[in-house]
Parts: sequence; structure tokens; C-alpha cells
Amino acid sequence: MNVIELKQKINEGGFNTAFKTLYGDISKAKARALMLADGFEARFGNGEDVSLFSAPGRTELIGNHTDHNGGLAVGAAIDPDILAVAAPFEGGVEIYEGDGLIEGSFSHKTEKGTSLALALGMARRMGGGFKAVIDSRIPQGKGASSSAAFSLLCGKIADSFYGEGKASPMELSLAAKLTENEDYGKNCGLLDQISCAFGGTVRIDFHTPIPTVSSVPYNVGEYSLFLVDTGVSHANCGRYASVAEDMVKAAEYFGKSRLGDVDTAVFAEKKERLRLKCGDGVYRRALHFFDENKRVDFFCRRAALGQIGVCLYAVNGSGISSRCNLGNVHKEADEATEALKDVAAAVRIHGGGFGGSLQCYVAKGKIKSFTDKMEALFGKGSVLPINIREVGVCRIICEQS
Repeated sequence: MNVIELKQKINEGGFNTAFKTLYGDISKAKARALMLADGFEARFGNGEDVSLFSAPGRTELIGNHTDHNGGLAVGAAIDPDILAVAAPFEGGVEIYEGDGLIEGSFSHKTEKGTSLALALGMARRMGGGFKAVIDSRIPQGKGASSSAAFSLLCGKIADSFYGEGKASPMELSLAAKLTENEDYGKNCGLLDQISCAFGGTVRIDFHTPIPTVSSVPYNVGEYSLFLVDTGVSHANCGRYASVAEDMVKAAEYFGKSRLGDVDTAVFAEKKERLRLKCGDGVYRRALHFFDENKRVDFFCRRAALGQIGVCLYAVNGSGISSRCNLGNVHKEADEATEALKDVAAAVRIHGGGFGGSLQCYVAKGKIKSFTDKMEALFGKGSVLPINIREVGVCRIICEQS
């Protein structure tokens, strides 16, 4: 359909079912989609083959710094997303967000570390270029993985136009990881991409080169879920690298290249010898790895039974282990955790740590107190309410013929 037809379908309610599923509030979703359609028409004309696309952000529910050593984690897509109106364009990419333009041809070398590198990398891998106008509601600094969402959005657009939309969530995730590694220059894993691509809550086993993904029936029940931006930079990648390096040192003590290849019984038997040989820091990070994997499986079993309170026991255990054993919780996060001990039912570091954000579960009656405490520490706008979204990156389908 062209842009005029797209706007007509939006106004007539042709996307209402999809908007209800993705956003809840149909009227706000329609207004946002129409704004993007108007923006596309103003910049590119009527077009002949335009579609709506959405890519969600993500949250890591449990499993901190386990993916890079072949461990387990639970991730989920969340409702803040990137929405796009897009059409095919074989020469490269032209993407507008507000007045900003991301533009480049396939024939030119692209600078690493740029959004253009992500867009062109995904377009090349998934079949061809496109024109788009986008609106991102995924915040920066809260660990919601806006870069993974953007990569997957570009991949989904290209695959829909040139690959008949046949790429699986895992294929899109693997392409996004390669794009971030090779084109963007970021040594990331797959947790972010898988969480954004699959949707819902998923258990991810990183033991094999292509991770095993399974759905987890998870509902936060009487609690509300929040991310809190602590305002601390996590730009020092050396500290991230040291976590993986220490875990590899521990694995090498047992004759393996990753801790995920070390038998848990062997670790339990020889862990004190590991401490004497490699030091307390390496030992503690290895201990975190094995204990966190146990917490992931415990969390998934209890989630399947609908025992949210017991799940939060594991979530708090993850937070304590990150603070005491992994050592990636910074001073400001410690202060926030202390301030929330009578307010939040569960608190843990979110994502890689060393800065960035916290994840908090709060009972409905304590949300104001929670928000006041966090904004007093970190300023207005530091608290982001999130909901788990059941749909991953997608082309939004009109239910009218």
C-alpha cells in the first residue's frame, strides 16, 4: 500500500488489534503511526510499498554476566519500542528520526561506532536497503538495548521487503550480533538481540554456538517493574572485559575455555583450590557464575508455577551476588539498594553493571514512595516503568484486506 492508503487504514481501525496488543492504548498508537506516515510522505512522497514496523527494547530478568561463558539467562522484551514507516530503497538507507538523518550508500565505507554502520550492516545481510521514518521511545542509559532494537528493526524491514519476511528471530539475532561486532565494532553477545527479537520472556542457554531459547510463562502479578537510571557512566569497557577474563581464568584452571564447560560437581569439589591458585576475585566471579545459573533454573521453575514471590527471592539473590561476588555494582547503586530496602520487593543491577541502571519490583501501593526516593537520588526522569511485551520485532499487519 502507499502512504495515503496506509493512513486510511490506520484511521479506519485496520491496525487496532495489533496496536492494542503492542501498546494497549489504541488512540495514542494511531496518533504516533499517523505522525510517522505524515513524516514519510513529507520526506519521500507517497511511496508504493510502505509498511509499519516495531522493535522493542529489552530487560534482563536474571542471569548477570553468564552469557559470555556459556551460561544461562532470562531476558524479556519490553513495551518501549522503535516504530517505523518504511519502504524499499535498493541503493542504501535513508532513515529520519525527527530532523536527524541517517543516510548512506552500500558503495561507501561506513565509519564504525555509528547508527549508519548498524543500518547498512543489517540491510546488506538481510537483502537490501530502505527508506524510513522512525520514532524511538527506548530511553538511553537504562540498559534497555536501543542499539539491538535498532539493528533488529533494520533487519526486519530489509527481510520483509527482500526476503519475504522468512528470517526467524534467531536468524535476525545472529545477523544483528554480527553487525554489532563487525560493522559497529562492539564486542557484544546475543542476550540483547534474542530478547528483542523473540518477545515475551525467554530462557536462553548459551552453552552452544547458537543458543537454545525457550519461552517462560512469567507475570509480575501484583508488582510493577521499573528501570532506574543511576546517571553513572558505564563507558569503561575494561571493567566489563575483566569479568569475562576472570571467568576464563577460572575455566582454564579446570582445563576448559569457558566456565559453562566445567562440570558443576568438579567446581564444587575443587573451588577452594581455585581460590588458592587464582585468587579471591577469580574465585568469586566463578562462584557467581555457577550460583547464577542455578538461580535462573529456579526462577524458571517457579515462574511456570506462577509463584512470583518466590521468583523475586531469586532476583534478590542475583542482586546480592552481583554486589558481593561479581563486583559490578557501583557505589550509587549500593546507595539506591539501601534506600529501597523497605520499598522495593526486589532490586538488582541491570545489564553489565559498573554504571547504568537498576531493575526494581515495587508493590502498587509503594510506587509513589519508590519514585520519590529514586528521583531524590538521581533526578527527575530517572525512573522508567516497563511492561513485558509478548511480541518481538515485527512487521505490523493490517487486519483489513
